[in-house]
Amino acid sequence: MLTRRPGARSAVARPGAEPSDARDGGPLDAPVGGGRRGPGAHLDMKTHLEKNLEEERQILLQQQKIFRNRARKYFVESNRRKKYFEEKQKEREEREHQIREQILQQRKEKFEEVTENFQRAHIPLSQRRRAVPPLEEALKQIQDSNLKVNFPSSQRPTINLSLHCSSGKTSWNRRRLFSKALKKIRVNH
Repeated sequence: MLTRRPGARSAVARPGAEPSDARDGGPLDAPVGGGRRGPGAHLDMKTHLEKNLEEERQILLQQQKIFRNRARKYFVESNRRKKYFEEKQKEREEREHQIREQILQQRKEKFEEVTENFQRAHIPLSQRRRAVPPLEEALKQIQDSNLKVNFPSSQRPTINLSLHCSSGKTSWNRRRLFSKALKKIRVNH
């Protein structure tokens, strides 16, 4: 595919047009003997066409290099954008997942709270279970409070948890018995 450049001459002579050299604009060779041209005219035309062809090849090669470089640049840029977009999409999905998990956890806690309130609605306030610390923590608090009061060691009451715990197997019974023991201690002091 040859493209025409400004100033390039066609290889095919137009009817009625006089052939001329591209450099000086004059005739290539004067017709010799009845409109025939001399052997130099064909050589000039051949060299002229070869030069034009070589110039066009060089131009095409340069354009190909330019287009390849552009295509490579666009390819790298589009890959970079694609990677960036995928990372952003992944971050967005992770954030949405965390928000969903948070909302589900809040709903679960609220559901448990509402269920607990509903189940205890018919029980009088005095009989409702209150948050009770674990036995070990309560015992530690009691012992610490006894140490602060500075009772003599002979008067300090001792609590035998094994007696209280053996009578009831459930943790609720243990807590109930432990709270009774605490009340007895407080009443005695």
